[in-house]
Amino acid sequence: MPSQQLKDQTTAKIQHILHILQEKNPYALSALEDIHHNTLSLCDALDLKEKEADILRSHLHEKTQFGFIFSKSHLMQKMFWMAEKYKESALPLLILAEKGCGKEALARAVHLKSNRQGPFLVYDGIQSLEVLLKPKDSTLYFPEVSLVTPEKQKKLLECLQLAPTHTRIIISAQKSAEVEDSIYHRVRSMTLTILPLRERKEDILPLIDTFVREFSQNEKNISRFSSSALTKFADYSWPGNISELKLEIKRILIDNPGVKYFSIEHLPEKIIGASLKELFSIIQNTESLPKAMELLERKMVLESLMKHHWNKSKVSRELGISRSGLIQKVEKYNIRPIHFSKFSETKRRMSARNSGFISVN
Repeated sequence: MPSQQLKDQTTAKIQHILHILQEKNPYALSALEDIHHNTLSLCDALDLKEKEADILRSHLHEKTQFGFIFSKSHLMQKMFWMAEKYKESALPLLILAEKGCGKEALARAVHLKSNRQGPFLVYDGIQSLEVLLKPKDSTLYFPEVSLVTPEKQKKLLECLQLAPTHTRIIISAQKSAEVEDSIYHRVRSMTLTILPLRERKEDILPLIDTFVREFSQNEKNISRFSSSALTKFADYSWPGNISELKLEIKRILIDNPGVKYFSIEHLPEKIIGASLKELFSIIQNTESLPKAMELLERKMVLESLMKHHWNKSKVSRELGISRSGLIQKVEKYNIRPIHFSKFSETKRRMSARNSGFISVN
């Protein structure tokens, strides 16, 4: 019950009792007035807590979502915070991500969440840049600049040099090292990096649910996947990232009309075989059963730690072991947080170019 409604009902009931006791029992009357006062104070405190909870919920929503893009990954949430910070700037923005991660979706979200009233325009290498730069309060997006011809990169450089202040330039690439130096040094001050799906597996199940709902014609009877099928989805590396996941969900639904509960048998071979292939590799390359079991156990512990960002309580619950048992296995297999610095090598190679570079990683 909302605190204000509770306060109103309590006040009405106590006033009724006060009227009855007014002449019969003055001591009870005084005690009841104290109770009434304390109840109102508690209601006010409850109201304050409700408002604080609303604020926390709104902050949580802002943190886990930017436009139509959402993620449970703490690194992605940090990127959302950076995107929120960058959205009103007139400076050019660089978006880095592998193919299929949603670079254009992020660029559109930055434009739509800004105060710009003009259009979001995408340069395809054919249109006249002079025409594209004319609309006021617009955003001009250059996709995959690392893959375009040197001639088109030259046009982009001219655009960065001559673009009017009312046009925001956003470019994207798969890797910063593939961007021509003269362009990179003009856009590196504002950089957003989208993690590949294999490094934020906690987003796979929510994305599956989103895509199933998107492709389901009957919203009242949504298809579901078995837990074993969902495990296979989580085990797969998704080299094509979100685009590949979305395409696979669409294919499964189209190829199996009328099915409302999908199991492993409905999944493509590449997804079913991903985890089995790795398991068979462990078995084939190990001479003894105890050694194979140790390698498999280490793999499961390591993957769970990666999934939950070293949160031992969540990992122990997922693996069905005690926290102390988990700690013993971590020590036994010499697993250290260094295993989770997946970007260390990339950062090392880019260090010569990273002066002033802002990244979510």
